[in-house]
Amino acid sequence: MLRTATSMDSAGHQPEAGPERAARERRRQVCASAIAAAALLGLSVALAACGGGSSKSKGIAGHSEIRAEPVSTASANPFTPAVGKDKKGVKPPRGAVGAGGGPATYRASLPGLYGGTRNYATCNAGQLVSFLEHNSAKATAWATTLGVRITEIRRFVSKLTPVILRTDTRVTNHGYVGGSATTIQSVLQAGTAVFVDDYGEPVVKCYCGNPLTPPVLYRRPTYTGPLWSGFTYTHITIIQQSITIIKIFTLYDPATGMTFTRPAGTDGGSDGAYQQTPSNPSPTPPNQPTPPTTTPNTTENPSASFSPSSGKQGDTFTLSASGFKPGANLDVTLTRPDGVVEHYSISAGGDGTGTYTFSNTANVVTGTYSATVTNPSTGAQAHASVDVAPASGP
Repeated sequence: MLRTATSMDSAGHQPEAGPERAARERRRQVCASAIAAAALLGLSVALAACGGGSSKSKGIAGHSEIRAEPVSTASANPFTPAVGKDKKGVKPPRGAVGAGGGPATYRASLPGLYGGTRNYATCNAGQLVSFLEHNSAKATAWATTLGVRITEIRRFVSKLTPVILRTDTRVTNHGYVGGSATTIQSVLQAGTAVFVDDYGEPVVKCYCGNPLTPPVLYRRPTYTGPLWSGFTYTHITIIQQSITIIKIFTLYDPATGMTFTRPAGTDGGSDGAYQQTPSNPSPTPPNQPTPPTTTPNTTENPSASFSPSSGKQGDTFTLSASGFKPGANLDVTLTRPDGVVEHYSISAGGDGTGTYTFSNTANVVTGTYSATVTNPSTGAQAHASVDVAPASGP
């Protein structure tokens, strides 16, 4: 919605970001800036099953296309040889579908969001680091894309965790052409092996070593490329980073139907024991991704509002939330008048209230903005809206 924002708790304190959170934000800004620049210049990027192509290739034109990338495929312009192995035949959970038939959004810390095989790593960190350390040009482009210093590649990779995607997942994928990283909006098939970082976001596609960053969300996307059997846009997943660093991942093994734990940054050698799932699971058992909105809430009485409730471009707007569990980290999903969805967070104070302030709004889209504030740990929600009129209006 609005250019700069500040999250505060009820005592008026801003939550500390920390150096790792700051680095992540820089990565987001680098990716977003590159995509915005490409769109502004009218560039058309060629697409490949595992990596973007050059603008000179006969690619798919337009800026709303999303390339479907099946498991175990690597076409033109990969960053590295395969440093991992995808798993074929992974069926997305039936409950992994968003409200209204659109993409479903999940926090990366959700137990069972990712899959794997106990005591087995689908990605090889050593091979990835070794290849990059022997290919300086690719290492530079790879590290720059992820906001990592070249000298820190080995340390960065050592903290990554190998998993497989349980759902068809939207990402921004980056191939390598002529010394630079290319950009392509992609949907990776369930079963794709990826490395995730300590906030749970996919950062490497292991079949080709490509760096991954958060997706650009389109209002009317068009899915192209080799669509797999059973593909449907209603079962695509958007993964949001965890609010806090994840120390232990709970992974679902599609071969056994059971879950196990994997400490972050390990390769499977420290996996926990299998945990049996219910004998008569419902269509969306607890170990399968389920939208937080379906979790009943009986302990909170949340509400949300904008102040002012209407205004003009250039005004400062404050979103207030109250009635939530004290100390909760709240998710804010903001839908703009043009259909673009943005995400923010609010830290609730000791009385369960908090605010998020939007400023620098001189050039924002005009119309009605709708916000949903959610406590992801309980599913409690509150809704609010605000009307923004043109600055030149009456």
